[in-house]
Amino acid sequence: MVDSFTHTQSKEVSINDYNMINAEFIALKDPVLNHFASNFSDKEREKFWHKFTMILSHILQPISDLIRIASQQTNILPQTPPEGSQSEAEISWPNPIEINFIHKIIPNDVATIYCKISLLLGKIVQVPSAIMDSGANCSVISKGLIKLLEAEVDKNKKLFVKWRNNSLVSSGISYNILVMVGQGENSCTISEDFPVMDNDKP
Repeated sequence: MVDSFTHTQSKEVSINDYNMINAEFIALKDPVLNHFASNFSDKEREKFWHKFTMILSHILQPISDLIRIASQQTNILPQTPPEGSQSEAEISWPNPIEINFIHKIIPNDVATIYCKISLLLGKIVQVPSAIMDSGANCSVISKGLIKLLEAEVDKNKKLFVKWRNNSLVSSGISYNILVMVGQGENSCTISEDFPVMDNDKP
């Protein structure tokens, strides 16, 4: 049904409707959790909301694809951009090896991938070499990247984060961060809640 709607409406109408649905959805978080998950622990509540988010994301996938394609088309930079210019929608993140707390990880034990990270209908940040650590107990995101995304951080929830050679406590959690791996038809987008780490953690 959503796919049919997307193909019969103009791009602007689809995007406006998506914005409206997204705003309503965000406002529903507390009422939904209080009604259906009032007896759950905080962790169980977030798991419940994550599954709820994934269901809606799947339903709205045709509109998400339309927005992603439109974003890619409007943010294609010329091969020789004017000096000092930068796309407002897409920002290149520096090599993550510059983030101090990653230095302790042995390079042979991790893989790096290209990906794009964004908020729903927010800024898109290109990450040329995100680190995949099979020894980590969860995914993390740096405070610097969160600042670029202009995402909110829940500082009341701090998680113990462990990866192969390190363990630290996060400075908070940022919810519903979208990560797109791959490009075009071969891309995959997931929504995840990320513990936020200080850039200068040892």
